[in-house]
Amino acid sequence: MKRALGRLVAAVAALVVAAVEPAWGQKLDRVRFGTNWVAEAEHGGFYQAVADGTYAKHGLDVTIVQGGPQVNQRMLLAVGKLDFYMAGNSLQVFDAVQQGVPIVAVAAMFQKDPQVLIAHPGQGIDRLEDLRNLTLFISPDGVISFFQWMKAKYGFKDSQVKPYTFNPQPFLADRRSAMQGYVTSEPFAIERQGGFKPKLFLLADHGFTSYSTLIQTRRDLVDKRPDLVQRFVDASIIGWYRYLYGDGRAANALIRRHNPRGHRAWGSP
Repeated sequence: MKRALGRLVAAVAALVVAAVEPAWGQKLDRVRFGTNWVAEAEHGGFYQAVADGTYAKHGLDVTIVQGGPQVNQRMLLAVGKLDFYMAGNSLQVFDAVQQGVPIVAVAAMFQKDPQVLIAHPGQGIDRLEDLRNLTLFISPDGVISFFQWMKAKYGFKDSQVKPYTFNPQPFLADRRSAMQGYVTSEPFAIERQGGFKPKLFLLADHGFTSYSTLIQTRRDLVDKRPDLVQRFVDASIIGWYRYLYGDGRAANALIRRHNPRGHRAWGSP
């Protein structure tokens, strides 16, 4: 009787191991995710999902590929070098459609865009419209996205724009200028370096209703691997929730390893 019971227990245990073993030995799908800038807190949820194993639990081996001023991540996505890309705002997605690039947005992490225009105090700049009298330092991505909205709604002109080289010095040297930035970053850095509190104009408060931190991918990946796309979106959402409301120390440590200098290197795409 004991021997029979022993054999039964062993058989049940073997069945449990057989059921669990495929999950333990599951081969993870490799995914390359490109961000729109160097590693920073604005990417925290994605780093969280890597650091705490959320992507792995969703069957994904995710490599985060940093962006930067000389990196065209959207092109790398289009030609298959990346599987997903983090777009700064919705207008970049619309531009891809207009250009016939087979890219689609599948999620948006930020429901309100943190894009700001930054001006010097004491220059009589009290409204967004007042920036029409200033030189504007804006990046190429900004020119084809939020600046198009600024022109259409508020009458800004291309002649005002000078290239934003991701260096604050031209702005700091010219009090009759304004520069782009993220509300969570550049204003604080300018206050430290320039010794003054800048004037901020959050575009979302003036009618720029774009989503931000979007996840883009290729249409063919959605068609051929919808489960993979869904798993990446689901895991990214969980990562952001845990980063914002849980313990983000592991994600921050990973961000510091990717970006040891620990700053945005000036600029938001």
